[in-house]
Amino acid sequence: MVRPKGRRTEALYLVKKYETTKARCCRLLGLSLSTFSCEEVPHTDGPIRDKLVSLVGENKRFGHPRLFVLLKRDMPEVNHKRSHRIYTELELQIARRKRKKLGIYQRLPPTIATTPNEVWAIDFIFDYLETGRRPKTLTVVDEYSKIPPGILVDHSIRGVDVTKFLDHLASGSYPKIVRIDQGTEFTSRAMLYWAYRSGIELEFTRVRKPNQVIESFNSRVRDECLNEHVFLSLQDAREKIDEWHWRCNNINPHSSLGMKAPLEFAKEQRQGQEAVLAS
Repeated sequence: MVRPKGRRTEALYLVKKYETTKARCCRLLGLSLSTFSCEEVPHTDGPIRDKLVSLVGENKRFGHPRLFVLLKRDMPEVNHKRSHRIYTELELQIARRKRKKLGIYQRLPPTIATTPNEVWAIDFIFDYLETGRRPKTLTVVDEYSKIPPGILVDHSIRGVDVTKFLDHLASGSYPKIVRIDQGTEFTSRAMLYWAYRSGIELEFTRVRKPNQVIESFNSRVRDECLNEHVFLSLQDAREKIDEWHWRCNNINPHSSLGMKAPLEFAKEQRQGQEAVLAS
């Protein structure tokens, strides 16, 4: 069911596109003229949102009633209805705890990358060889610069293989956060110990809410590489995927980077930072 706010948006679109009257559009959409004419008052929820997110980070198993008590101590003017609305919009509800502790449920909003090498996203995609075997492909992408530092292709990739490959890619310069799903390779003890040893935070995506950055990259890998080639062997697959990986970094334009190749965008970013520091 479309809510009044959505119908108001549709009515505004119809009035603008077809140059018809407001009353006619409102009749068609079952919207009252008073609702159409109502000016939306912008919310001033920023400080409350920040405070709720901070409280959830400190009290991971607190629901809204207890969080509201803590919130009232610093913001007594906030009532429980407003607090609960923001709590729901941010999707801060507690997930039912499972006995298994591996693969922690990420309750806070996902971290947004603001600098290169801050957040890496990793995932698996699958294809097949002409021999009938199904190789496993591990993709890695920097969420800010969109640079894929490497792609691993093998018949079997375990958790320990993932950690060795990430060590090889980082070469001592590790990201702050690695965003992953709840796959067994990513919730393995080898992966958790590697993150602890390297000082990296593992940020797990929510169930049925995949990471859009890595999903977009994987769809590009499949569309531009996997679906375009026939792989005769594992070595043949590695060579063709490595060739596409080089083109992706150096040649292929990326819409979110102003139609620049990822390495070209990263180079411009470094030059801009050096110019700022030099001035």
